[in-house]
Amino acid sequence: MDGKTEAAPQLEPFAVQIERIRRKRLLAAQSPGADDVFGASSHCYRLNEPLTHAELDTLEQEWGVTLPEDFAAFVTAVGNGGPGSYGGAGPYYGIYAVGRMDPDLVRLRQPAKLKPDRTWAAGETADPPVWDEDLDDDAYDEALADLMRGTLTIGTMGCSSEMLLIVSGEHRGRVVYLDTEYLKPFFVYEKNFLDWYERWLDEVIAGFKIHWFAATPGGGETDLLTLAQTSAHEVERGEALKALLRFPKLSDPAIAFAKQAVDDPSDQVRYWALALLAAHAPDSADPILLEDLESGQADKRKAAVQLIHGYRKQAARTFAETLQAAVPEETDEETFRFATYILESAGIEPLPLLLPAFRSPAAEIRKSAIWQAGKSVRKADYVEAFIDILLRDPETHVQLTAIQALDGVKDKRLLPVYEQVLEQHPTNEHYIRSNVRHRLTQYGFNTHPKIERGVPADLTRVRDMLRDIMEEHG
Repeated sequence: MDGKTEAAPQLEPFAVQIERIRRKRLLAAQSPGADDVFGASSHCYRLNEPLTHAELDTLEQEWGVTLPEDFAAFVTAVGNGGPGSYGGAGPYYGIYAVGRMDPDLVRLRQPAKLKPDRTWAAGETADPPVWDEDLDDDAYDEALADLMRGTLTIGTMGCSSEMLLIVSGEHRGRVVYLDTEYLKPFFVYEKNFLDWYERWLDEVIAGFKIHWFAATPGGGETDLLTLAQTSAHEVERGEALKALLRFPKLSDPAIAFAKQAVDDPSDQVRYWALALLAAHAPDSADPILLEDLESGQADKRKAAVQLIHGYRKQAARTFAETLQAAVPEETDEETFRFATYILESAGIEPLPLLLPAFRSPAAEIRKSAIWQAGKSVRKADYVEAFIDILLRDPETHVQLTAIQALDGVKDKRLLPVYEQVLEQHPTNEHYIRSNVRHRLTQYGFNTHPKIERGVPADLTRVRDMLRDIMEEHG
């Protein structure tokens, strides 16, 4: 399959790049860490045989479009996607074979609606679709189909995100990532498919950290540093610093610039500069992170816990004392949640610290605190706190979290509480009853005599549920 294929005249401009890509794909597959690249276990760097030019002509006639020339060069001279369950060698889960793309032929021929969304980039305008959570299923399907007109789905990123190639309209040839749940597009930085694909091969070969591939600018360290230092747009400077996180190692000048950039007035530039230090120069990052944890500025505290969780989790104990003092007072939901993750990584018993948050006015903080408390080996010692939540919390999802957190706790003081909860929730609409059922199963009341002796007679709903459980288990 890796033998040369004669190029059609219209594909000759790409011959040199195609030859590089053929060679680099083999190098990428043999590179250290290649097997750990996102999606590699699916595509294994394999590709199907290329299409013949006759097959390409037939396909384009059937679809009623002329494919972007560089993509046509790829499928006729490199490979027609992959034989795997997802796609062939390529970013994320790989590139589909054309037979799997199955476009809407009417909409494929219409000019694409998608436009680039980086307003700071020269010549690009923002027109991102707005997700409307009130759309019904039919309206959503229509909105998605309309949004994807003029595009070909060339692969999946997993979950609800797809890789698209624009084949019709002003931005023909561009690769776009589309979150189909929120109808949110992202144009990759490369201007055509082959440049995007070759960048992926280059990054695999270089041992870059590849997860959200092409979500940041490409280029070498010098190019990105220059961009971070000279751009008039703070978003672009921040994106350049973020792109440096892909590198397995940074030079001294890059580290030195990151140290300066943490004083940048732009929050975004400061965040990514601090991320670089956390990843590559932790001795410089840790004092700043500790200071930010105690900051009166909520944004600084939030950024600090995110970065510690993302890049300094192995050093969680360095931050534990500061967080132990801060967690009971934290009022930001996301900051609180990440702080509990860090304390868990540090091996700190969380429950005493979390008890004040059981009474937080913020439901999400209560939920996070209860969930983390449920992981504690000491949770059975704090049953009264859980009972208070179950009887008094106004939010059903918080009650549900408390029931789930009580997994393994067989305290009989909970039985009358479960009785009241079952009375409050006569149906399983919010999964309360099914989760109470799981908890009751753990008590071991698996015979009628055990139910009669162990469960007070006035707990009729609990008794009925236990009898149902017993009968189902024979």
